[in-house]
Amino acid sequence: MKVLFVTPADSAARQRFMNIPGAEVTFADRNTVSDEEIAQAEVILGNLPVERINQSPSLKWIQLDSAGANLYGSLKEDVILTNASGAYGTAISEHMIGCALMVQKNLARYLEIQKKHDFVNLGSVNTLTASKVLSVGMGDIGSSFARKMNALGAEVYGVRRTVHDKPDYVKELYTTAQIDEILPYCDIVGLSMPETPETVHMFDYERLHKMKPGSILINVGRGSAIVTDDLLKVMKEGYLSGVCLDVTDPEPLPKNHALWNTENVYITPHISGRFNAAVTFDFVMDIFHTNLMHYVNGEPLEHVVNRKLGY
Repeated sequence: MKVLFVTPADSAARQRFMNIPGAEVTFADRNTVSDEEIAQAEVILGNLPVERINQSPSLKWIQLDSAGANLYGSLKEDVILTNASGAYGTAISEHMIGCALMVQKNLARYLEIQKKHDFVNLGSVNTLTASKVLSVGMGDIGSSFARKMNALGAEVYGVRRTVHDKPDYVKELYTTAQIDEILPYCDIVGLSMPETPETVHMFDYERLHKMKPGSILINVGRGSAIVTDDLLKVMKEGYLSGVCLDVTDPEPLPKNHALWNTENVYITPHISGRFNAAVTFDFVMDIFHTNLMHYVNGEPLEHVVNRKLGY
């Protein structure tokens, strides 16, 4: 069985996969891997463009190193698709908390004051213990965010596609159809949704205005969840106290885009996840190894993507 490994891996990670019985593992750079190497692979570990892997006559399974799988909607039906859900919650939820505190405590504004060598008190701030937090999306990332916010003293609510098994760290769960019932009461709203037909443009001008005035919006899921032009209007009105975007629409954001210079909008270049945190890479390698052992032994795979749901 030929396995093509295209996720960047150090020598320690490579050694871990070299002696798996029944698996002939080839390591390649995803940017320079040849069509011949792809064509021969029964298994691909890592992300390659779907148009390239669909040309492979041998491929039976692709294991993504990302949690998002929306770019693989056109993958051949007979190929099993698994993702790395569960690997990113730790790092991304910490990024979300950092964003919330940055806005809530005026830290970015104080940094600008420091550059001017001024000594100015910007006045009162809110606390997490007095905040209502809404996690829109309750997968690994959203659940990690909700759990940590609850531990920090916030009152936490969750939104998911269907309501079931409410965790102890969430006061109440709502479906996506019920989101407007809780949205006006929340001080911090975190979006960690995958891109699906139901989530695209979920936050348009009307819904953004249903948020609590002066609240904070954080998006680490997909940029398409927010209508960018509507967000620009809302922020020019001064309706929200801050918006933190690790994802944008379009992405990458063009250098001349108005969003870059919009007051109280804070943009990071899709870096809350990736492998910027070493622990994330370790989690992904664990998922790869566990699933490859399942595959070799003829066992059911974990993290199989539901093609209809898109995650």
